[in-house]
Amino acid sequence: MIYDGMSALPLYRGLTRGLDVAIDWVQSCDLASLEAGRVEIDGSRVFALVQEPTTKLVQDAHFEVHRRYLDLQFDLEGVEDVKVTFGDVVPCGDFDEAADKGYCDAAYAGDGRVTCVSLAGGRFAVFMVGEPHMPTLAPQGESPSRLRKVCVKILADEFWDGDAAI
Repeated sequence: MIYDGMSALPLYRGLTRGLDVAIDWVQSCDLASLEAGRVEIDGSRVFALVQEPTTKLVQDAHFEVHRRYLDLQFDLEGVEDVKVTFGDVVPCGDFDEAADKGYCDAAYAGDGRVTCVSLAGGRFAVFMVGEPHMPTLAPQGESPSRLRKVCVKILADEFWDGDAAI
């Protein structure tokens, strides 16, 4: 996971081909004017999902994991917490290849292998392929609330020249 302030986003150029495309888009786009839905950036290799979900309580959520896409996530309005686990996971159902998404739970919750970050205050997070993350959580001690966020889906370099299916 990369976790930093939006003003530092350009410092991460060169990590992946798609992240460079995403950084260029974020810097050139009027983010506040984006309408909810999918925004094409570079076809199925890099695209943004502008979402308006209601945050959820941690007991109502699972970690998600992707095999082909990295996620660059940041909030436009409202605040969310995101949990990340660095330990073993237990799958929750089948992996959906078409959506590039599977769900899982941390095998050892509560032993320091799960951490929580906030996307408040102009922060962003990048979740790498295979990195379990639990986004869209209500901040600890708060009730669920409306959120407006962007999730930029970035095809991993090893798939860049192939056929991205999403």
